[in-house]
Amino acid sequence: MIALQHAILLLATALPQPASMDEYEALLRAATAAAQRSDRLGLETVAGQLAAITTVDLPGGGSAPADTRWLEGALASNDPDFAAIAARLGATIDALALPASATPADALARLDAIVNNPPFSEAAPVDLSWWENLLDWLGRVLDGLFQPVGSAVNAGGEPIAWVIGTIGVLLLLAVIIYLLIGLRRSVVANARAKSADPEANLTAKSALEQASETARGGDHRTGMRFLYLSALLWLDERDLLRYDRALTNREYLERVGDNPLLRGRLQPIVETFDRVWYGHAPLDDAAFDAYRKQIEALRADVTR
Repeated sequence: MIALQHAILLLATALPQPASMDEYEALLRAATAAAQRSDRLGLETVAGQLAAITTVDLPGGGSAPADTRWLEGALASNDPDFAAIAARLGATIDALALPASATPADALARLDAIVNNPPFSEAAPVDLSWWENLLDWLGRVLDGLFQPVGSAVNAGGEPIAWVIGTIGVLLLLAVIIYLLIGLRRSVVANARAKSADPEANLTAKSALEQASETARGGDHRTGMRFLYLSALLWLDERDLLRYDRALTNREYLERVGDNPLLRGRLQPIVETFDRVWYGHAPLDDAAFDAYRKQIEALRADVTR
């Protein structure tokens, strides 16, 4: 009788079934914790429960499809990549935390505005082949001008030689001036591109000052971004985390995975930033001050 009840329980667990959002998220967090501890047995237990969930009941009504069967496939390997599994489960939890209006109607227009401005729209690299061709042409011209000077001196005397030499010198000066003007324009264009990027030469101190100034102007969202950058730059200045604008926020967390204290302080800072910057969650004076205190707590704990 006990064996029959156990078989019925296993069959019910294996059958597809809906789950509430809280139940689904709780299983995801349990699976993430097991993956972070490399607990294969615990992870396989939760993976079976997750695989049985095909739909999730949404808090506001309705349902959404769910498919975590990939987790069982990842565990089929003799040596599962627990770090990759934890990262993927964490990304799913982060996605569930985003508000329903995470993607604004003008998202594509905003994306175009970002990618068409520095630092993404860098000036095209200078092609130096034209310089080599110009020097080659100039050499041939000067050679053609000065080669007959010797014969001209013998045939017509010094006046003709002076005329030809003067023309050659003037031509050389004109080419040099033209090249200097082109070089100056290139330097000015690069300088303008760098000055147009407000984050090009930031330090932790200047980013913190910029955050306060921007928030006083009423733009708390941009001010929070400068607060976040000040935290990353502060860690970089102390050789605790390399600041690289090409890295994603999740990659920053992965790089401090061997420092539990630093990751524990940095993770809520990253999650709050993602919700506000990418999820467009509201941010008032109180929320901005709370985020500033998170940054200050990070510095205090790491300093200790």
